[in-house]
Amino acid sequence: MSQVYLLRHAKAVWPSPGQKDFDRTLDTDGIEAAKVLGQELRRSGLKPEIVLCSPAIRARQTLEYVNLEPPFVLDEAEKLYSGGPDAYLMAIRMAGLEHETANSVMLVGHNPMMEELAIALAGQGNPPSHPTFTSGFPTAGLAVIQFDSPLAEIRPGTGTLQAFFSPSEHL
Repeated sequence: MSQVYLLRHAKAVWPSPGQKDFDRTLDTDGIEAAKVLGQELRRSGLKPEIVLCSPAIRARQTLEYVNLEPPFVLDEAEKLYSGGPDAYLMAIRMAGLEHETANSVMLVGHNPMMEELAIALAGQGNPPSHPTFTSGFPTAGLAVIQFDSPLAEIRPGTGTLQAFFSPSEHL
């Protein structure tokens, strides 16, 4: 059994004139949502063994404010900023190959990749039951998808949505 955690970064400020998208920071609501999500993860006993994070500032800040409890392996993954859903899936598989004993990985990234990957992985027979997720993957949203296969062998349509958290809805 393995688990994939797909975490979309929390709400960020709009870029100011001349500011790069990469450099956008979290706004006040985003910071609070990330903290709430961290509390929910600890309360639920969910904890990834590997975390792959987009290098964008808003993604790194989201991870910082979620405040996962160690130990976990943390890697920055450029493909989570610039790549599509296929790059996200490849990142999961590569993490499984590089860390053969790990059974869980969290990706901290961006939409629309998070939504597309979550829908693809969870399969046609198990659509997400969370009402907001069916109309989009909200900021600070976290999908936890479970698989019978190891991380390196994950395939679209073979996972089951185990949990979905959306703390930004409650702020």
